[in-house]
Amino acid sequence: MLTARFTIFALFTFLASANAGCATCDTTLEVNGQVTYELVDSYMKYDNGYTVCEYVGTTALGGKVTCEYGNMGWLEDGDNVCPRFSEMDGGGCF
Repeated sequence: MLTARFTIFALFTFLASANAGCATCDTTLEVNGQVTYELVDSYMKYDNGYTVCEYVGTTALGGKVTCEYGNMGWLEDGDNVCPRFSEMDGGGCF
């Protein structure tokens, strides 16, 4: 009986994580409380499923920032100003 309950729990856990959705990009990035970068593009890399967020600077310094988030919303690669975690959309990655 315990094994059956564990199996059902494991199945529900798998299904919940499989439908968790994709990472989403913030529309702006702040540095020291000031909006410093604005989102210009976002897309999903089909080879690894990462969500890529590309930003451009809004100040005189300008610059470009790229953040890549894994399918659980954690920052996988990117600049120092990228948030360490991204919100999930819940709608699936398509």
